[in-house]
Amino acid sequence: MAIAAERGLEVYGGDINTAYLNAWLDIRQYLCSINGYPCQVNGHMYVVLKALYGLHQPGREWNSELNQWFLDHGYQRSLTEPCLYFKFEGETIVYVLVYVDDIFVATNVESYKEELFKDLNDAYGLKDQGRLTQYLGVEIEQTHESIKISQGKYAREILEKFGYQDAHAVGNPMETNVRLAPLETDERSETSFPYREAIGMLMYLATSTLPDLAFTLGQLSRCVANPSAKHVGAAKRVLRYLAGTVYYGITYARKQDEVDEVVLEGYSDSDWANNPEQRKSTTGFVFTLAGGAITWMSRRQSIIALSTAEAEYVAACEASMETMAESNILQEILPMHSVKLKIGIDNQAAHVMATNPTYSRRTRHIELRWHFVREQVQKGVIKLHKIPGEENPADAFTKALDKKRLEGLLQLVGVSHAK
Repeated sequence: MAIAAERGLEVYGGDINTAYLNAWLDIRQYLCSINGYPCQVNGHMYVVLKALYGLHQPGREWNSELNQWFLDHGYQRSLTEPCLYFKFEGETIVYVLVYVDDIFVATNVESYKEELFKDLNDAYGLKDQGRLTQYLGVEIEQTHESIKISQGKYAREILEKFGYQDAHAVGNPMETNVRLAPLETDERSETSFPYREAIGMLMYLATSTLPDLAFTLGQLSRCVANPSAKHVGAAKRVLRYLAGTVYYGITYARKQDEVDEVVLEGYSDSDWANNPEQRKSTTGFVFTLAGGAITWMSRRQSIIALSTAEAEYVAACEASMETMAESNILQEILPMHSVKLKIGIDNQAAHVMATNPTYSRRTRHIELRWHFVREQVQKGVIKLHKIPGEENPADAFTKALDKKRLEGLLQLVGVSHAK
């Protein structure tokens, strides 16, 4: 969506009918006699020719079939994202994203979309859904100024399922002074609330359109097998927060003028030793394109950092790995554009460690892998710059924040009321 907004494209959708049955099986399969369709000769069996639903390989066979179709029609397949195809003909731009039988097309020429869908319909049978308003549970609003994504319908379904549709809303998903620890041996697990189901349903929101839930759900998901009453209470608070943010989403601003440069702006942060059991730190990062968040993460670091600077350095490295992955896609699908990568961090010591190839007694123990960020900075691939802590959106992915600060940081990455 961010690329569509960045390049001024319209987004369309299509659905292929009984997609798997269009693919032939490479590995021969057999069926015994079926009630109502007996074999004419005793001892004979049916040979399965097409990729029937329920077999092991239909998904792969269908993907191979559709991939070959796109290649035969002049599309290039992304090496980084195998379900992404693209094609450029003069001023015409076409991007195609495939999810099983759902086809997502972004283009600047509607007639090209119509031709593509006609060819797909002739080959497999396709329902043209027109200008996209919904895709995999995500609602899409396209205007001349922006593209907005949200999940209001899905959020309402969650609230109704757990009886929180009329709940009194709270301003943040987690109280700022709460520390969630695993269940103590003398504590009883709370089983009256469907904790695992709630976390699973909320996680789709956190990974799609509501990055403000990422940190909280990251904490809550560690105890889905044996939650305590405290965990259940924290999960119910997330539902109350959701009651007030049902229509929140991400906005990507359309560029009014053609530009030959794309800037992927990122932010990283850490909360040192905030895990009370293992004393491990939390990494948080978020990247934006066209003014809106496109990828984000909140996760526990794999090592025990010995200082705040080391934790911030590790977080910057993890963010740099993510931005390199995103850069690979951008360089493929935007071959005529210059891709700039920026990461903002708010720790001076970590910034010095990443921009100056020096070692000291306090840093020489750091594993070699974490110096990846330094290498990319020295090569000029990534620009690492210092920002004030109060202006770092990644702070929302490392700790619980109060309502005012959370809303302020979310606005910096395009998250706001979508209606």
